[in-house]
Amino acid sequence: MASDRTFHIERVKGTTFIALLSIGVTAYYLIWRLNTFNPGAMGFSIVLYSAEVYGFITTLMFFFMIWKPKKRLPIAPEQGLTVGVFIPTLNEDVELLRKTVLGCLNMTYPHKTYILDDGRRQEVETLAGELNCGYIARPDNKDAKAGNLNYALSRTDGEFVVIFDADHVPQPDFLDKVLGYFRDRRVAFVQTPQDFYNIDSFQHRLTRNKKLWTEQSLFFSLIQPGKDKWNAAFFCGSCAVLRRKALEDIGGFATGTVTEDLHTSIKLHAGRWKSIYHNESLAYGIAAPVLYPFKCQRLRWGQGAMQVLIRDNPVFIKGLTFPQRICYLASIITYFDGFQKAVYYVSPIIVLLTGLYPIKAFNMDFLIRFIPHLGLSLWAYEEMTRGFGRIFLMEQYNMIRFNTFIKSTAGFFKNKKLRFKVTPKTGFERTHIRMLIPQALILSVGILSIFWTISGLAPYKVDRGVIAANIFWALINTGLAYTAGRYALRKVQRRKDFRFPANLPALAVFPNPGSRLIVVEDLHEKGASTHSQERFKAGSTLTLRLPLAHRTVEIKGRVLYSKEGSDRGIPIFHHGIEFEEVSGDARDAIVMFNFSYAVNKMMNNLSIAEETPLLKLHRMLRGTVIQKRGVRYPLHLPGDCWINAKEHLPFVTEDIGDYGMRIFTYHEITEPLISFDLVSHKGWPLLKGRIIWRKGMDFHGNKAWQYGVKFLIETKKVVHKEVLGGLVHANA
Repeated sequence: MASDRTFHIERVKGTTFIALLSIGVTAYYLIWRLNTFNPGAMGFSIVLYSAEVYGFITTLMFFFMIWKPKKRLPIAPEQGLTVGVFIPTLNEDVELLRKTVLGCLNMTYPHKTYILDDGRRQEVETLAGELNCGYIARPDNKDAKAGNLNYALSRTDGEFVVIFDADHVPQPDFLDKVLGYFRDRRVAFVQTPQDFYNIDSFQHRLTRNKKLWTEQSLFFSLIQPGKDKWNAAFFCGSCAVLRRKALEDIGGFATGTVTEDLHTSIKLHAGRWKSIYHNESLAYGIAAPVLYPFKCQRLRWGQGAMQVLIRDNPVFIKGLTFPQRICYLASIITYFDGFQKAVYYVSPIIVLLTGLYPIKAFNMDFLIRFIPHLGLSLWAYEEMTRGFGRIFLMEQYNMIRFNTFIKSTAGFFKNKKLRFKVTPKTGFERTHIRMLIPQALILSVGILSIFWTISGLAPYKVDRGVIAANIFWALINTGLAYTAGRYALRKVQRRKDFRFPANLPALAVFPNPGSRLIVVEDLHEKGASTHSQERFKAGSTLTLRLPLAHRTVEIKGRVLYSKEGSDRGIPIFHHGIEFEEVSGDARDAIVMFNFSYAVNKMMNNLSIAEETPLLKLHRMLRGTVIQKRGVRYPLHLPGDCWINAKEHLPFVTEDIGDYGMRIFTYHEITEPLISFDLVSHKGWPLLKGRIIWRKGMDFHGNKAWQYGVKFLIETKKVVHKEVLGGLVHANA
């Protein structure tokens, strides 16, 4: 996933021209618009024009931030550094916390891990003792998370402090990748992306072509690297390493706001310290599963930004450079976007219901200026965001959160003391319609205003062009409100625990009549989904033998259900298995496998950036020729690879055809000519093939391999007859 991020942050040739042209055309349009105010609706005219000017200013700041993102390569760390890992917690689920602690303990660079328990819970202290990590609990909860971190600073002595929220599980090489940047003695902190493994969350969108996008993709993939260019990347509260000396220099983590991370960053930069953004996913957490926790989190961020704007305004605080002031201000005032969006959502409704319109004349003079401005603005946004912007999806989220942003800005006007609230990760299975009242109003009143106008009931007379344009505008807004609301209502948290897609070969051992080679589709420490070529009886017991990379784990379980299905026409059976007897050692092994292997394989197979229009055009002009090969079917079948007719290694096919296949395994195959048993619906045919290419994958220090296998002549007929069967006919 990191490589996908860093590859796309370079601008395509022509992007600069499009961006500058858009800025110039928009500036001309806004100057010309000063003479278009409607004297009969001057207040309305000024409000709409102000929203347009605000959009132009924020666009300039946005382009400034992302103009030339910084690309960094990790530096080898010095040896002998003393590192303390802090895991602040208040009321998070203990099982969730356990995974984070295991991940922290599993990091390879020498360090000490501490749980900072603001909940002062006995079960958390017991967990710390069981896993042999430090436990720190303070007598009160003053200053919330910042106070918790400062208290831990006073009780520890490491040169560097690593922060992970209770749900963020780091990769084994996290410290090895980031500590090297501290060779520069003026570096105060290194921030990495906050990535999330539950890709079924509210903020994730997964398309059919395996393009994964999240509402925060643009920030972590492009905005933070852009800020890094100006030494303005900020600390995000988790997945970061900070220098103790720098924190001591500013009096510890900043207090007095509910966003201690942003506030601390400003103080460090104002103190002339440096920051680093390492653009590689090195830890995975849990994103808000449904709308309520999503809005709670954005509300707290907005309220904290307003508090920072009052207490340590980046425009006026001493010590910041001019680019740093722009970068901070751009991130803080984004919460005022809610007012701008509200103006755009309400304006066509006002026009259609009242006949008042904010432009003196909707004629060709207006259109020949507005259409180029709008078209170039959208095009420049797509190019400058390098495929991370996804404007249609982003506008859906703007629709969902605009009223939350408006609510968050109340802190700027009231300046009241706010209570820090932990974002809830569980306990909310779906969205209630009352949470979407503003969006429902835009949808219903927008539709009403359209029918009011076209029915002829409206008592006013307005130019047809004005009516047509505002009906079109209202239709766009109602469409956004409908799609956003529909998505929010249909988003359901079906499982408390995310199941990692494993595609792992395993052995199901029954008391009678024996064992079966199967594919584990997804895996959790409480159960698994599997598929095989034969049905397992619901209620039957079995022992699941899981080859988890470096070790094999055996777990007893029960078959909950058995469903018949098919994969590209080949009959298979899906089974749900509930684990009944899981030792602590086996449970932890599954957790570490999921976070060291499965999550990285999942992310490795997903892309987060789309091609921009210019990139697509460049590809077309280059006339890229794609070489075709024989038809391959994406079948996941388990098998055993035999080495020297003695040792056997399990694998899973990723695709297969008449002439060859691609396999995935956590074991290295050194022999070029191999024999293998492949489980099919017609038995266990013994096949032979030659490895023609191999690809090693390093998942943060953990190895896996892909192999391309070309079948020998005698094997081709067997594969066609006994493995694929009537597949070609079924898919014709």
